[in-house]
Amino acid sequence: MPEELFTLMKTIAPDLAEQIERRALVLERIDALQPVGRRLLAGRLNLPEREVRSIAATLKDNGLIELTAAGMTLTSEAETVLPAARRFSRELRGLTKMETALSKLLHVPRVYVAAGDADRDPHVLHEVGRLAASKLRSFLKSGSTLAVTGGRTMLELAHALPGGTPMNVMVVPARGGIGRALETQANTVASQIAGRLGGHHRLMHLPDDVDDATMAELRKLSDITETLELLQRADVVLYGIGRADDMGQKRQLPSELLAGVLQRGAKAEAYGCYFNADGDVVYSASSVSRDLGKLKPDCAMIAVAAGARKAEAIRAVMYSRPQSMLVTDEGAAKAILEL
Repeated sequence: MPEELFTLMKTIAPDLAEQIERRALVLERIDALQPVGRRLLAGRLNLPEREVRSIAATLKDNGLIELTAAGMTLTSEAETVLPAARRFSRELRGLTKMETALSKLLHVPRVYVAAGDADRDPHVLHEVGRLAASKLRSFLKSGSTLAVTGGRTMLELAHALPGGTPMNVMVVPARGGIGRALETQANTVASQIAGRLGGHHRLMHLPDDVDDATMAELRKLSDITETLELLQRADVVLYGIGRADDMGQKRQLPSELLAGVLQRGAKAEAYGCYFNADGDVVYSASSVSRDLGKLKPDCAMIAVAAGARKAEAIRAVMYSRPQSMLVTDEGAAKAILEL
């Protein structure tokens, strides 16, 4: 639908535009959470339960949702109209204009913004992951090597990857093992993404923060050498972004070290590197990530990060090196544009 029509609708019938946008948003969230009760959905959307009940009744009358004891679910007809509803909702919320503004500001050719703020609604991460997953295949071709980091956002992306024709791609972790959360490790995410793409994967059988002497010895092992060489030859790097202070604590950096890193102006952490506001690396906590410094000049960097609290961190990493795509949410996008 032409942008002029959306502008006209918001001008002469703002109440109708808001009503359509709310119904489309409810459909999107039911799709992400189904089966879901109306009270829970109202809490997730920060809307009055009475309003959600009214919208649900209308959607049910139109044959778009079913109401059961387990909660609301989408009908097959709703699955058909959902893509168009998403586009309609995005235009009415101004997300397309926001994407254009961010692309110019951050010098990133492809920017996609999901509705909502992951800091307020954790389920927005599901939509961010779905949006990023829908774009990933366009960067890959037969014979490509894809390097991926771990984390909750990457796991959401892996779960949301649509099926399709199997691709002859190699997926490798861009980080070693960190902490105890196995399901969000880069190894696990790489394995799941490879499975969804129908490709192959290699694992990184070493911690993320080994010292140089230990790394030199480990590089003598063929499995590790092969994976690190694949990482250096990556055609695409898919990664998440965190705040430097949050990630320093999460990665259990010694308190004195973390204080020094923050004093040097660190605002962001991505694939083990800490960046200042200008995108310069002030500290590298990952022995594995140093191999990312040897990436090919034409390697496509794809960042996926959400939440208004990460706005400064996202901007810092976008300045670090040329990026091919950023997928974020409305909360982060608004905050970045206000910085």
